[in-house]
Amino acid sequence: MSSVDFLELPEDCLSHILSLTSPIDVLRSSAVSKHFLRVSESDAVWEKFLPSDCYDIISRSSNPFQLPSSKKDLFLHLVRSPILLNNNTQSFGLDKRSGKKCYMLSARSLEIEWGDMLQYWDWISIPESSFPEVAELQDVCWLDIVGEIDTRLLTPNTTYGAYFMFKVDIDNFRGFNNPQMKVCASEFDKQGLSQNQLHHLQAVKQHYIKTLEGRIPRSDGSPIERDDGWMELEMGRYLVPSMGHGADEGLILQMIFREVKELHWKSGLVVQGIELRPLD
Repeated sequence: MSSVDFLELPEDCLSHILSLTSPIDVLRSSAVSKHFLRVSESDAVWEKFLPSDCYDIISRSSNPFQLPSSKKDLFLHLVRSPILLNNNTQSFGLDKRSGKKCYMLSARSLEIEWGDMLQYWDWISIPESSFPEVAELQDVCWLDIVGEIDTRLLTPNTTYGAYFMFKVDIDNFRGFNNPQMKVCASEFDKQGLSQNQLHHLQAVKQHYIKTLEGRIPRSDGSPIERDDGWMELEMGRYLVPSMGHGADEGLILQMIFREVKELHWKSGLVVQGIELRPLD
């Protein structure tokens, strides 16, 4: 079929073809012709890129918003401005490349040892955070932070990366020069039994970082600085089961940031949360 014939396809046929590509491909196609532009903005195309439970998730938003007039605008809104859930302790958005689900667990939704004691942790608000509160480390020797998410919330048959999101208060940052931080991800069932042998866990990444006083090294395996000014450290990668192959079993992905061996007193860490985003 020539390119001219392709451009002259009926809109419903072209709409179906575009829906089989990716959101990025559809956005690019809008520059081909007015015909492509019209089809590329249709609800029939963008509905394919929205999760089947998208509207159910939106209905549980902590801060209800008016739905955009088109499915394309809704998709782009969820890409650019993830919505807050569970009393502002979790965010939900979409990956621009694929439309797959993205989640972030706020510091408030994590299990932080002694997190409710102000002499050890303080809860503050900062404008650059996605959440109303972040956790600021005052002084602890036993640092233990755990996040958990039901894998049924994630997009099936997708590899996710889990990332610890933080900043450092340079003026108060201390105690991270010598101890090695344990960072890992593990899979459990509802009874708390380890499922590490299941194929769902593509990799239990357990590596150690060593921070230098007052700065974060950028060598392989160390945290990296994001465009939004936060630091991120990959905690592990997880392959969500396909539908009918364990996706409905209610497995729990647990992510840990911990140092409980050398027991140096530590301070100056600002925790935003743990982000889970698709890698494929």
